[in-house]
Amino acid sequence: MPTYTQYRDPTDTTRGPSPIIWADCPTLEMLHDPGVGYHFFDDFISCPKTDAGLFEGAGESPGQGGYQFYGTTGVVMSADTAATEPGSVGGILAVTGNDADNDEGVISGGSPAFIISDTAAYSRKLWFEARVNKASIANDALAVFVGLGWDDDSQVSVAKTLCLTDNAGALGAFSFIGFHIDQADGDAWNFVYKAEGQAETELISGVAVPVADTYQKLGFVFDPDAPSDQRITVYVDGVANATYGTATNIAAATFPDAEAMAPVYCAKVGTGSAAVIGRMDWWRCAQLASAT
Repeated sequence: MPTYTQYRDPTDTTRGPSPIIWADCPTLEMLHDPGVGYHFFDDFISCPKTDAGLFEGAGESPGQGGYQFYGTTGVVMSADTAATEPGSVGGILAVTGNDADNDEGVISGGSPAFIISDTAAYSRKLWFEARVNKASIANDALAVFVGLGWDDDSQVSVAKTLCLTDNAGALGAFSFIGFHIDQADGDAWNFVYKAEGQAETELISGVAVPVADTYQKLGFVFDPDAPSDQRITVYVDGVANATYGTATNIAAATFPDAEAMAPVYCAKVGTGSAAVIGRMDWWRCAQLASAT
């Protein structure tokens, strides 16, 4: 547990990580001692504002900071200091340049470091949150996913596979847990999960309503010591949802139980009209280390 005290109001909704999620995460201890756990955070401060950007399609490529990338021709992931938050502190990653139907950009951690499981060997508390926005909320315009994922079958980052399917924006054949907007339902974030080879489960339909070019903080916490009917708590802008992921959910074949995953963000346009697909201000994930 942390050796510092969290003084901020847990309902704080400023641009930083939500205190209600992170107050009991020993981030400082993790930075000093990996035996406590491991912590990932990127504010995209070093993300370049160039024609090439941080990543540029088409195809697969390794990127800066150990990321993996998949992009369609013309899609660029680069720094964005546009009018959405002029003068804001830190960086913003923008997925831009789409000029054709089904253009896509995917960024993924290069290593599957995080696991959600009730299995004793892997049962460790996990925290995740990202601050993102969606360029448009028109139906059939844009599909987005942010959370954890991995292509377990081929043991590669989901950035090396097509993450969102053509025309529909449905998620692909990989393990994942997180927040998804389907092109057919562009005005709703849904909290979903799937084990590779299984059917997707929509745990919370309409967990948040996106507003065009407006940032939202989307997060979840897995706590193996929480009551069995409250193992996964889902948050939007620091507010916990009344529906939880349960021990029964985690034990089901459809859940990516004990499957190592990495942070994943992907966006896919359903038309050729949007100049900016979406933006991510920052993302953060941490997990306690095993006691053994």
